[in-house]
Amino acid sequence: MTSENLASSNQQTFDGHHDAALRRVLDVLEQELPAAELSFISQYDNAVLANLLESLPDNYRQHIWPQLATERYWDILHLMQYETVKHFFELFNQSQLNALQQTISDTEIVEFADFLPESMVEIYLEQQDELSAAQLQDALSYDDEQIGRYVDTHILRARPNSTVARIKQRLSAQTDKHVAVYLVDAQGQFQGACSMTDIANSADTTKLTELSQNIEVFDHQQMLADVSLSLNMVPGHAWNPVQKDGKIVGAIALSNIVQWLQERSLDVAIIDTPSDEEDLFTPVPTAAKMRAIWLTTNLATAFLASWVIGLFEGALQQLVALAILMPVVASMGGIAGSQTLAVALRGIALNHLQQSNLKLLLNKELKIAAFNGLVLGLVIALVVSLWFKSAALGAVIFVAIVLNSLAAAASATMIPFILKKMKIDPAVAGSVILTTVTDIVGFVAFLGLASLLLMG
Repeated sequence: MTSENLASSNQQTFDGHHDAALRRVLDVLEQELPAAELSFISQYDNAVLANLLESLPDNYRQHIWPQLATERYWDILHLMQYETVKHFFELFNQSQLNALQQTISDTEIVEFADFLPESMVEIYLEQQDELSAAQLQDALSYDDEQIGRYVDTHILRARPNSTVARIKQRLSAQTDKHVAVYLVDAQGQFQGACSMTDIANSADTTKLTELSQNIEVFDHQQMLADVSLSLNMVPGHAWNPVQKDGKIVGAIALSNIVQWLQERSLDVAIIDTPSDEEDLFTPVPTAAKMRAIWLTTNLATAFLASWVIGLFEGALQQLVALAILMPVVASMGGIAGSQTLAVALRGIALNHLQQSNLKLLLNKELKIAAFNGLVLGLVIALVVSLWFKSAALGAVIFVAIVLNSLAAAASATMIPFILKKMKIDPAVAGSVILTTVTDIVGFVAFLGLASLLLMG
């Protein structure tokens, strides 16, 4: 079996476990069975559990989390998206926070410090020795996309003329596990790196300079984005040295950079995702607020298009007002649908959206569409009523906006899932179909209602 076929087989196995777990969990929760019926989830590995939790809305997650062993908490959280972890910390009760406090480490402090409870960070820092606490505080002074945030200062340094025997002696006296030896001169400047494999396979009399490899050195203030563009992978080296003021201060794991690249690749692939909404089941009020900002921005451009059409009012006849306002209806439905489509595409890409939880997502999206449709529809109706001095026209466009918003949410949720079932790339075809749906529904609703109420 080729590596490609093996990877495909492993992914299919993971997908199967995830879907089976999701179906069983939904069966228990929707039938409101006792919590003990969820005990089966402990059999799944952390990756399946993380994916399962990201595939459910908050009110379901609160039933799942108490069934997990406390020692698995952080391992599962590390496998989730950043925004999902942030949502979980808004849901955790004090008992769960206490359990997390007992097993927290430097890694969690560095990665999640921006939203961890202040008391959790303070307690952890108080438990560290003075040097460790100072190093952690220094790491937290960097932006979460700067190299310095993720530097491990516990590295093994040596002079180039040191021997393999000397390094082996030092390693035997230490409990820390090292992945490489970083060679520095008297001024602390980087001279090369030796992998542990090379050291283990070399004679004791071998000089480290003979085993040295030249690997890229990063500056502590560099951004992960910049580093990723010039990343040069060297066999045997999973960490790169980091310098500050010309001296080596530690090393950064390439896995940190790769993880950032993976997250950014998904963002680029689904560029239209609403700002900061990384989670499939972001709570309705939060998601509605974030999307309303973009919808309001779109409203300004939609009215601009209507104003331009209105410049030709004299050439239009009986349906002049309708012709002027048609772009508003179409545009509002289109942008609302594209937001939902982006969330659905992200859910599919991350394997969070399945047949079993499609109804949950549809319900959430319809609620958001109803909220934003009613609020912004009312704003548009008031503007139209004053602009054209017609309350009836305002009522017509209000109803059309609400109906088109609901149609956009429903179709944008279903379209990518249906296309996936048909083995058509939803990222390519989804927006085309969505635009057609929102245009047809918007114009039929607006012009149809107008014909019945204004011209009948």
